[in-house]
Amino acid sequence: MAPIHDRMPVVLEPTDWPLWLGEAEGDPATVLHPPADGVLHAWPISTRVNSPRNNEASVLDPVDGKSISV
Repeated sequence: MAPIHDRMPVVLEPTDWPLWLGEAEGDPATVLHPPADGVLHAWPISTRVNSPRNNEASVLDPVDGKSISV
């Protein structure tokens, strides 16, 4: 994620959800680790996404047809 932002989002595996939500005993901080390779992908999108007037799914289409793993 570093090329995009200096903070990493929390990405939880479904098996970690009960611990994160306080439904299971343990330290929730133990699930705070980078996701496995290939889980997150990024691609450049149109600047049309910056306007609420453009309210259609196509604003998220890749502008160059390429995606990268982050």
